[in-house]
Amino acid sequence: GALIRLSFALRHKALAYDKPVPWHWAVIGTLILIGTIWAIKPDPQPVQAAAPPVTFAEVQGIITQRCAMCHNAQLAQKNVALHTPELLGQHAQQVYQQVVVLKLMPMNNATQITEDERGAIKRWFEAGARLN
Repeated sequence: GALIRLSFALRHKALAYDKPVPWHWAVIGTLILIGTIWAIKPDPQPVQAAAPPVTFAEVQGIITQRCAMCHNAQLAQKNVALHTPELLGQHAQQVYQQVVVLKLMPMNNATQITEDERGAIKRWFEAGARLN
């Protein structure tokens, strides 16, 4: 940027004294600027294959295995029960928030939920959290 600004000042001076304009400073400054932009550009991200759609049965299996021991009819922690499809649909937003976004549930990952299982819940919720 400084070399380009210098070239403008030298151009003005050259035109004022009727001398040839020193364009090489502008060219060098522009090349340095382009080189810097090229050097700091981010690497292209690889194209990832689309993950297969998740069925409600898969999500219900994950919830039953990882969540229902604390969120069932007898023990509804935080007043959230997830033992029926209707209740899971009713609390889908909370499940998504706690399991996928914040990763707070299961508490201290007591049931050893995996990142793949969290990803399945995420894809199910983002696809509309259908119960069929």
